[in-house]
Amino acid sequence: MSNNQQFIKQLAEQQLVPADVKLDHEIHTPWYIKVLLAFAGWLAALFFFGFFAAGLMDLMDSVVTRAVIGTGLLFSAYFILRAPKSQFFEHLGLAVSLNGQVLLAWALFEHFGHTDWMLWFTCALLQMALAWLMPSFLHRVFSSFFAAYALSVVMALWSIAALFSSILMFICTWLWLREFSFKQHFQRLKAIAYGLTIAMIMIKSANTLDWLWMEQGQAPQTSHLMLSAWLDEGLNCLILLYLAWHLLQRYQVNTHSTPAIITLVATLFIGLASMQAAGLAVAMLIMVLGFAASHRVLLGLGVLSGLFYIAKYYYSLELSLTQKSLSLLILGVILLLFSKLFALWWLKGGHSHE
Repeated sequence: MSNNQQFIKQLAEQQLVPADVKLDHEIHTPWYIKVLLAFAGWLAALFFFGFFAAGLMDLMDSVVTRAVIGTGLLFSAYFILRAPKSQFFEHLGLAVSLNGQVLLAWALFEHFGHTDWMLWFTCALLQMALAWLMPSFLHRVFSSFFAAYALSVVMALWSIAALFSSILMFICTWLWLREFSFKQHFQRLKAIAYGLTIAMIMIKSANTLDWLWMEQGQAPQTSHLMLSAWLDEGLNCLILLYLAWHLLQRYQVNTHSTPAIITLVATLFIGLASMQAAGLAVAMLIMVLGFAASHRVLLGLGVLSGLFYIAKYYYSLELSLTQKSLSLLILGVILLLFSKLFALWWLKGGHSHE
């Protein structure tokens, strides 16, 4: 009897698992084999589309032809991804799907233009449908990311771009907090949550809509940008407070206790600091969600995004280097102070009665 079988037997004797539980005999492929198969899938797709494009170059001038071929590639990708689980077929299907999406988007944007909000909304709906229907974790991550970006363009065309990061932040928070509430769709929702989280980091860290202002021939006024930035970070701060409050309720911590008050005050301070250094609230939210759910990947994304936002703030040109250094120093000292207060409260035995 193997060690795993002995362990299962001990758990069954203590009635922690059913007696007839079966071990998972799935063979785990080494990471370097997965990388090689993924590379082979993309290489095969590259050669296929190279010959495909060379043979149909004359037909590609037609908008209708591009739309039809793109739609056909999406259906082909669906059936490829339904094949038995394989790194090769998963990446081949993803490559086929991305090419189909490019051809379809090329046809639509050439026909309707780049600044039609209905077109961007349609693209977002298409990506949502692909994120839900495509039987591939990686494809769902990509589709969720593209859907979020398309919706950000829609809200920019509606002149309410400042609200989008907060909406996206709230959706990500809701999905991660209820990760295990929908067991039938666990993998699907997890992939969507990862895609939206990556989109949120990207939208908060880069000027992703500069091409849109150039396309329209004008950019928002400076006063409007300042108001939008403050509104955006203020809403982010409220969502961060909601997350802290929800976790306190989940772990049944008295909201009038010392740790709860310290937690809420520290969260509020980080949210206010994010108004000066944009993105800190998003990074902190991702780190807290990753720590609360024991997701190492999510926690790593939060740490990396936090370092990026701090570096971006430090090298921005709006303030002098002395002002930025002083702001970061004050933020670090205050956070260390909150950490020290927690440690002192714990050493005094406050956790035993609160």
